[in-house]
Amino acid sequence: MSMGQTIEDAAVAAAKAHSHAEVEPRHVLWAIACALDDTAPDDLKTDAVRHWLSPDGTAIASPRISAAARAAIDACTDAAAATAQGRAILAALAAAPTTPAAPVADATTDTPAPGSRAAATTTDTAQNAASATAQASSGVTPEEKVAAKAEQIARLLAEVDSLIGLASVKAEIRKLVAVQQLNAQRRAHGLPEVTGSAHLVFTGDPGTGKTTVARIVAKLYGALGLVEQGHMIEASRVDLVAGYVGQTAIKVQEVVRSAIGGVLFIDEAYALYDGDSRDFGDEAVATLVKMMEDHRSNLAVIVAGYRDEMWRFIRSNPGLRSRFTRYIDFPNYTPDELVLIFTHMAADVEVEIGEDVEAAVRRLLTQAVHVDDFGNARWIRSLFEQAYANMAARAVADGTIDESEMSRMEAIDIPAVDASAGEAERHIGFRAG
Repeated sequence: MSMGQTIEDAAVAAAKAHSHAEVEPRHVLWAIACALDDTAPDDLKTDAVRHWLSPDGTAIASPRISAAARAAIDACTDAAAATAQGRAILAALAAAPTTPAAPVADATTDTPAPGSRAAATTTDTAQNAASATAQASSGVTPEEKVAAKAEQIARLLAEVDSLIGLASVKAEIRKLVAVQQLNAQRRAHGLPEVTGSAHLVFTGDPGTGKTTVARIVAKLYGALGLVEQGHMIEASRVDLVAGYVGQTAIKVQEVVRSAIGGVLFIDEAYALYDGDSRDFGDEAVATLVKMMEDHRSNLAVIVAGYRDEMWRFIRSNPGLRSRFTRYIDFPNYTPDELVLIFTHMAADVEVEIGEDVEAAVRRLLTQAVHVDDFGNARWIRSLFEQAYANMAARAVADGTIDESEMSRMEAIDIPAVDASAGEAERHIGFRAG
């Protein structure tokens, strides 16, 4: 991932986390500090620029990138350019008429190491001071901020509840939230917290909603204060493992740094290391474990994959075994749930379903579920896309497209399982109907 893309992702995530409607240069400043990480000069450390993100806004939609922010991002072609751009933004913000009160730092004191207790204390003190100043000028009270966070958590839990099936997964997500809410109340009453690891293992077959749920968990973690921003970075083996000595650690560091303040999601994580001594996967795992420890107060990692493979992967490394202690299993969808997913996909794009379509999909499912590597919701999406292609071909066959043909799918559009397909192709499993 390029420096510019890393900074753009982090800037958008920062704007989202603070409910700001637009990505501004101040968000780019924060993203630059995150991207530079340990190499950032003192004036561009995250502790030094954090206060510019306050106060929180009220926007719900995804933030748009302003022209000024886009120009700043594009200027960050490498670390040196990012440093120069960060200082330019800092100077412009400091010269603005309404300058938030910055935390006062002792120039003779060394900057605490990121992730250390000293750094956490410094961060809390600076953030509280900046937050108090921002609240006084904006009229937003601490009680209103708490209420806004509670509303955000309720919206995200409603989003979880709206997912089809996954009853056991929904219950586990609610437990995660309940633990943090109880800890917050205990903290407010001077009682010790019972903190557990925020890292998770998602197990299950493909197409069972693991990535979708991980994205919601990232936002929940942000709203609950487990991480600062609540964005999610997705990665796989190709993003983390290089082919030459020394390069794998660099790749892992770049990916993890982009996820700091949020969640790193690694799908098919067991592919990182298969026990081959000639492979660099063990270097990737070792680097990942170290960075999880270095950034334990502001990073969560979710790893996902097949049940048996993930169990062996976690058990293969003591560092992984001690950090990943919570497993959430994603069951396969039932035929009824898959039919419902199909109809929801149609409704989302305003396609009406003919009266025999559901029956045709159900008949197809009875054959497809026995095919190796059946993809659950991914299989249904592929089926819907091919049915839509058949619908389109039928609509244009006579040279004109009637209004009814534009938005109605019939049973004849549902493709059939191709019994003649070879084993290598049977995971696709369709032919034109």
